[in-house]
Amino acid sequence: MANKTRLHANFATGSNIFVDTANSRVGVGTTVPSTTLQVSGTITCTDINSTSDIKLKENIHSIDNPLDKVMQINGVGFRWKDTKEEALGVIAQDIEEVLPELVKNNEHTKTVNYNGLIGVLIEAVKEQQRQILELKAQLNDK
Repeated sequence: MANKTRLHANFATGSNIFVDTANSRVGVGTTVPSTTLQVSGTITCTDINSTSDIKLKENIHSIDNPLDKVMQINGVGFRWKDTKEEALGVIAQDIEEVLPELVKNNEHTKTVNYNGLIGVLIEAVKEQQRQILELKAQLNDK
């Protein structure tokens, strides 16, 4: 393992931590991290805060046709090949067709920015609510 420092850790899962000093990457449960921090397995935490401050953003715009986008996305149930654990989620290749900005291509796999889906879902719910209110108003007019 040239340019890699292996740190042994005695986790209950038997995982190891690998530090790729040449690329400034850390892998937990993987010897080939493709991002700054890559964890192979389940992460448990109390809360996750994602950076979202308006001071860090530019070219802010509304999401066009959010309900149409959501209607093209399939939520799926599946089993992870490596752990055999059942899970729910989406397929990166499907998301890439509808919302390519939410999919990244790593060295071997695609990843989905699930936080990015939240904005689309919020706008889709708001669009549905507008439709519901419009239909209610039409019913009240009759």
